[in-house]
Amino acid sequence: MDTVRLANATDARAISTLQMSNWQVSHPELAQSLVTKDVEAAWVQAITIHSDIGRVVVCERDGILVGVAAIEFSGEVGQVSLLEVAPQVRRQLIGSRLLNAVADIAYQSGCQHMSLWLNTEQSVGQQFFESMGWARSGATRTVITEPTVNGVSDAGQPEITEHQCELTTSLAS
Repeated sequence: MDTVRLANATDARAISTLQMSNWQVSHPELAQSLVTKDVEAAWVQAITIHSDIGRVVVCERDGILVGVAAIEFSGEVGQVSLLEVAPQVRRQLIGSRLLNAVADIAYQSGCQHMSLWLNTEQSVGQQFFESMGWARSGATRTVITEPTVNGVSDAGQPEITEHQCELTTSLAS
């Protein structure tokens, strides 16, 4: 049975493990530059802030964390900053449940719209969001990340460049 709930600090390790595992496939260069303990600490902080700036929601199946979504609020817009689902449970409505949960939270927080940035090469992700009623806004951006090793800049490594497109949806009834 699946349970969707607000995350708590004890979920940080499982969230960081899921994120790092997924990013080994979707963002391998970036994943290599991350330090697991730093990612976990960042999740503890994001989870415990629970204020007007955002929320973290998890999905558990039979007590095992299988998905996570994070939303940040900025005026009338809820920005989905992360949606990760374990590969073995994809296409089993986990992502839909998480997206609906953060949409409810955003709406209750006064948001009228939601948006997110998606790597332009993630066609499966784009198809998923479009099936949920999202559409490209036309906005694009290029994100450049400087690689690090154990949190220290590695000037010898090339920068990681990612081209992204914005997707949006309305929360109006």
